[in-house]
Amino acid sequence: MGRASTSTGRVVLVTGEGDLAAAVVGSLAERGAHVVLAGSEAEDAHRAVPPGAPLLVLPCAPGDLAAFGRAVDTVVDRLGRLDHLVNLVATPSPPGPLMEMDPLALRDILQSAFVTPLTCVQRAYWRWMAAHGGSVVNVVAARARGGPQDAALAGLTELTEWLAAELAPRVDVHALVPGPSLNTGAYQAGAAEAVCELLTRRTDSTHGPVLVLSEDPVCPSRSW
Repeated sequence: MGRASTSTGRVVLVTGEGDLAAAVVGSLAERGAHVVLAGSEAEDAHRAVPPGAPLLVLPCAPGDLAAFGRAVDTVVDRLGRLDHLVNLVATPSPPGPLMEMDPLALRDILQSAFVTPLTCVQRAYWRWMAAHGGSVVNVVAARARGGPQDAALAGLTELTEWLAAELAPRVDVHALVPGPSLNTGAYQAGAAEAVCELLTRRTDSTHGPVLVLSEDPVCPSRSW
């Protein structure tokens, strides 16, 4: 029940910024979805969508949990529904060994990788998806390796697995992570298409909620 086609009339909230956000927004808009971007780079998003495609941009500074909560409320109040949520999760920067990291910086990493996505999922669930169903995709926004990045990735996958179990079968929850064979450019190029696939097709449950994007298709052939 969770997933429905992102065709005309479906509403998708994308949280995040940067090149991947613009690519995801553009791909969803091309499929006829009504896209809302909660982020700080409105101009890039507008350039990515086809002329005349509906796009609502809600300014949200990274880490502003109240703003992301208000963004969910605005989507439901203004558009009357919220079918899909795509959280683009930034990886911590700069990379480096954990033993050389300021421990206080871990708070920012936890906020970006766990707290902000969870805040958006909770608000979307209680405002709309609990009653009507929907789907969530948590996307690692860039390909990077290192102690802080791998720690954030491990936590995000655990968060996704727990949410998938708690919200099933009403809401489908997945994470999309980069495979080791892809560089950052290749990952960003394929992630937007993969997100659209995850939102519009039912996933084989045997693959689990965490899906790896590699040179092969992220998801095998599936039926509705």
